Order: sequence, then C-alpha cells, then structure tokens
Amino acid sequence: MRYSLTSVLVAIGTTVLIFTGTMSLSHPINAAERPATKATASATPASNGALFVEFVSVLRHPRCMNCHSRGDFPRQGDDGHPHTMNVRRGAEGHGVTAEKCSTCHQDHNLVGAHTPPGAPSWALPPRTTPMIWQGLSDAQICRSIKDPKQNKNRNLDQLVEHLTEDKLVMWGWNPGEGRSPIPMSHEEFAAKVKQWRAAGAPCPADSGEKAAIVTSLPESVQNAFRQQ
Repeated sequence: MRYSLTSVLVAIGTTVLIFTGTMSLSHPINAAERPATKATASATPASNGALFVEFVSVLRHPRCMNCHSRGDFPRQGDDGHPHTMNVRRGAEGHGVTAEKCSTCHQDHNLVGAHTPPGAPSWALPPRTTPMIWQGLSDAQICRSIKDPKQNKNRNLDQLVEHLTEDKLVMWGWNPGEGRSPIPMSHEEFAAKVKQWRAAGAPCPADSGEKAAIVTSLPESVQNAFRQQ
C-alpha cells in the first residue's frame, strides 16, 4: 500500500510528540525543565495577569518549590529530591518527634558545603495550609496565594509583606554555599510584586491546558535517599 510523503511525515511527528510528552512526566523536579514563565505586557495584557507572570518564576524556583511541593515532606537540591533525613511536615510544619527542623537548621546558614542551611522560623507551611504549588498553572498559583484559606489567612498587603520581607523567603537569595540562589534579584522581585499589588493583584487567565503534574518519587527511590 502506498502512502503520500505528507502522511508519513505526519505519522512520524505524532509519534515523536507522544513519546516526548510521556517522557516529560517521568522526570523529578528539575530547574531546567520548569516551564518558561517570562512574559511581556504586549503578549499578555496586565488585566490578564502579565504582572504576576513576570515574577512567578521565583515561586517555581527550587529554593521556593522545595517547601511548596507535593507530599508531606520537604525536598532538597535543584532536582527536588526528598529530604534525606526522612523529615515529615508535622501539624505546624516543624517536623515530628525528634526530627524537628530546629534540630539541624538554625536561624542562619552554617559555613561550608553540605551543611544545613538556615533562616529565622525555618519550617514547612503547616498541614492546614500546606501551600502546595507543584503541578499548578500560573493562574492556579496566583489564586492559591491570594486565598486566605490557603495562605494562612493573609490579606493582600500581608501577602506582599510576606513575599518581600519575610526572612525565610529572603533566604532564597542567600541560600549558602553549594546552592543555587534565585536568579532574579530580590529588588526586582519585590518591585514586581508591589506593582502587581498596586494593579489589584490580577491573576492570569487559565490557558485551557492542564499543568504538568510531577508525582512523588517512587517509594524505592525515596528509600534509597533515606539510606544515604
């Protein structure tokens, strides 16, 4: 049976797209694989949330996402692997039993590579408001951080203060030796957040596409990390 050249090319292209899409869901969190979030006002009107899109890449960075990811545990590294000490969230976000965050993490970074980082109030979000952003679209993240039921009952002004002045959030720009800092400067980030707030904190419209969902690592992989 003969096929036209166009039919053959379409079939090959479809196969490649399906294979690529399947592979993209199998990887752990990786900074290089995160969707591009840079947008211009001409591409997305401010009324549709371009101002939020301008700084959402910071919220997706590993320094933020490792504490705002799926699961009841913190993650580590730029690849987002589960915490090697098998730490769990606990009711208030400070860990459970003897594995409290404060057991190793102080209010400042310890000197040297592979030593515990630190900042005041080092903790995960509490269990009642875990603020999980992994797998969410830009629009979903925007709505989530503005929702008092999900953001520890903060209004918009308190949210801006948290994002721009909280010492734990600011740690992302000074994470200690061996860790990648947030590439956007804190001054630029704070200015963009305040500009967004001044415009009424608009959220981008949903694109109609499902956000890529990165599931927790398999139990066998988690066990391997715990044994390191």
